[in-house]
Amino acid sequence: MNQLPNEKGPDEDHPTPSGSMWRRCCAWFRTFDLRDRWWRLLDLLEARRALRWTLYGMLAAAVAFGSLRVWVYPWWTKRNAISMARQWISAGRLEFAAEAMQNAVLTAPENPETWRLAAELARLRGQKAEAVEHARHAAALGSKDPYYVLEWASMALQADIPEEADSALASLSSEDAAHSAFAQRLMGELARRRVQLTVAKSHFEAALRLDGPVAIDEVPLGLILLNATDPADRQRGLDLLKKWTTNQEWGATALRALLGDALARDERPAMLQWAEALRAHPGCTLGDIPNCLAGLSRADERHFADALATLEKNHAVTPQAAAQLVGWLNQIGRSADAVEWMKMLPPEGLKHPPLAVVGAEALRQTGAWQELQDLTQLGDWSDLDFLRWAYGMQAARALGDMAQADKLWRTLRSHATTNSVHALFAGDTIYTWGRVDEAEVLWWATADQGGPNAIAALGTLARYYQVQHDADGQYRAFRQLYFAHPQDANVSNNFIYFAALTGRDGPLVERLAAENLARDPQNLTYLATRAFVLFMDGRPGDALSLLKPKATEKDKSSALAFAYGLALAGTGQKTEARALLGKPDPAMQTTREVELIKSALGD
Repeated sequence: MNQLPNEKGPDEDHPTPSGSMWRRCCAWFRTFDLRDRWWRLLDLLEARRALRWTLYGMLAAAVAFGSLRVWVYPWWTKRNAISMARQWISAGRLEFAAEAMQNAVLTAPENPETWRLAAELARLRGQKAEAVEHARHAAALGSKDPYYVLEWASMALQADIPEEADSALASLSSEDAAHSAFAQRLMGELARRRVQLTVAKSHFEAALRLDGPVAIDEVPLGLILLNATDPADRQRGLDLLKKWTTNQEWGATALRALLGDALARDERPAMLQWAEALRAHPGCTLGDIPNCLAGLSRADERHFADALATLEKNHAVTPQAAAQLVGWLNQIGRSADAVEWMKMLPPEGLKHPPLAVVGAEALRQTGAWQELQDLTQLGDWSDLDFLRWAYGMQAARALGDMAQADKLWRTLRSHATTNSVHALFAGDTIYTWGRVDEAEVLWWATADQGGPNAIAALGTLARYYQVQHDADGQYRAFRQLYFAHPQDANVSNNFIYFAALTGRDGPLVERLAAENLARDPQNLTYLATRAFVLFMDGRPGDALSLLKPKATEKDKSSALAFAYGLALAGTGQKTEARALLGKPDPAMQTTREVELIKSALGD
């Protein structure tokens, strides 16, 4: 039904809110003429010049802000993040530097400087492997700049990875290396660590020619020349080091070298001079004090007494400080002075570590056995009880109290089977006292528990058995090392050799020897071991055939010469064999090896 014109609609008596808003909007648009208002605005701007220029300025600012936001700000962020990281590193605020480095990595990952700074930050935080990784990445990004390659080599050298430092330096052109003092220093330091002193000297001399007379070249060169056999070179080394003894940065390094040289040569006036100078230098560290005391002790007793009196006064304040001084005196062979001073200290401090431990060592060194036994029976050594048992055992044996000594040894041995850290430390300690058999037991107790301490103990056992000329012991140590690290070819090679020498693990040894040589066919040691296995298996002809292609290189490898000599002897060529098998020093061989040579030559 249609609505009449004069009738109200159903919503007109009670209009809804949405309907009212719609009518208001429509009315506003009917009254709003966009074109008319635009012309009014232009007339207003024409009439008011100040307003017009203000509007123009606001529009220009908006455009500029947008440009800054889109283009300039990202560029500024990249530049600023790297700069801030560099500044925080220079200021030593590593926590802020780390935050800035995170921003730099996010905003400028393609910039080699980002990764160079990351490497420097990692180095300062003691993260050496990470520092090398970052420096390597920086060198890859900045391959056209030798600076980043040199930083990579430097980080590798500081991380004690000389092979990687070699690789980095090898990537430099010969021209870049020859004209870079930094490169020459790095190559010199690599050679010095390898005791290639002539090569090291030439590199530091080259760096010195490029840099001029600066400490960073002259001090390392002086260290090298100090060991020269030529008196003129040695004197030059002394002069170079003396030149820098008062330098703030390099003085302590020079003084340490001069004092160490004087101690080694027993030059007493020099000991006194350099010990006093090092003590007074601001770069002197706690680690330098024992050498300073040793120099004063040997050079001038009065100077030593004066220095000791000052140290005793300063270190009597706490048991920890007292322990430090007693430890230094033990280190330089002046334990008697430590024992006398300990009588002046509060007795309570001697009942607990660390003073109880270094005090026990002072009493052991001076042979004060009753006092040592009394000390080990007092107080609480807490986690270091294993050392109290060891010192108590030593004192009881010296006093003839074997029942007490055996009781303490059983306690120590039982504890060692469950605590590899204590077992290893105790074994190393009592070995220095001459308790060799007990130390061997403790090392094996450590080895049987696995883990990093086991590896350290097995390495110690291998060296111990080498000194004892004990092939069976070395077989045991290297066998266990092999099963702990079967992927280590050098460990495997040692296991193979001693297993073959002692006639054990035949099929396994045969397979491992072949696999090692197949992986590295140019390795003369692996070749010699493979031939040795064949010889010990009763196949000297096969061993000789294997070795003949490398016979001309026998002078380069003692292992190759030894195996070749045995192969010759096994095939009846005893005269030629004797020339090779007579070269090794019997003092460096195991009893089994000496007997094997005699048997092979028919002696």
